Amino acid sequence: MGTTAPVLPVAVTSAVAWFFPAGFLLIGGGMIALAVKAKRRRARWEAAAARTSGEVTDLRWQSVGQAGDSNLLAFPVLRFSLPDGRTVETQSSWGTNPPAAKPGAQVTVLYDPGDPTSASLPAGGTAAVVSGVIIALGCLLIVVGLAAAAFLVVVL
Repeated sequence: MGTTAPVLPVAVTSAVAWFFPAGFLLIGGGMIALAVKAKRRRARWEAAAARTSGEVTDLRWQSVGQAGDSNLLAFPVLRFSLPDGRTVETQSSWGTNPPAAKPGAQVTVLYDPGDPTSASLPAGGTAAVVSGVIIALGCLLIVVGLAAAAFLVVVL
């Protein structure tokens, strides 16, 4: 005699089915929220930062992400002068791949007047594109979640 698989009650099956669209909605919403938060934080930092001209003296490549990942970002080493004449050389707090500038390049440097070692290059269009892509993917996940929910309403 053959055995049959246990049959779950319809209520349990229905409840489990809703995890799929809920997951898409939560992940998509989270992606949008994090991208918007990062974009606003960067915009606030840039608005408060002092601007000066400087030079990229080196690139320091660093692995980002989990241990063992091969995702590398180039963090430029920036040299610039403060209004009081002191020279600062510090690694940018923001890395990119491909590098935003090559060693020897004359660049605009943004720095925190209270802590000039906290410096970076202006984010430019790359940051806006990355934020836009993450927001678009989040929107896509929300649309998929809503479509899955609409399907479940019809089927269940």
